[in-house]
Amino acid sequence: MLKKKFYKYLRSLLIFSILIVAVYVALQHFANDLASKNTPYLIIVFLTITAITHYVVVKTDVERMEYKPNPDLDKEAQTRELLKIERRFITRYMLVTTVKILSFIALLGLYAYFNRADIVRFSLNFLALYLIYSLFEIIYIRKL
Repeated sequence: MLKKKFYKYLRSLLIFSILIVAVYVALQHFANDLASKNTPYLIIVFLTITAITHYVVVKTDVERMEYKPNPDLDKEAQTRELLKIERRFITRYMLVTTVKILSFIALLGLYAYFNRADIVRFSLNFLALYLIYSLFEIIYIRKL
């Protein structure tokens, strides 16, 4: 079930990323001042990190959805067991989100250090991609 859900998500993410690349190409053609030359690399980074983080989150979510109550336990123990799985899902989601944000901040910092001339366009492209990919991820997770 995990592989099926993840591959479905990955297909949607790839289609979404192709659409973003098309928008980038259009920006390069019509409004070259708005797009950084390193935006294609950013798209690859966002695609990769979003796929990895979603895999970790869905792995816990599948565990929650496939939960089968143990008939040997009373209702209270079953509820505690399910709440434990729920807490693990929330904890992993928050941990993954925190690591992702810190990684992105580090990436911005490194780029600013090595390439000061393009930092404004790069940061604006980064912010736009972060918001777009975050929105995509939230909408997809809400569907689950």
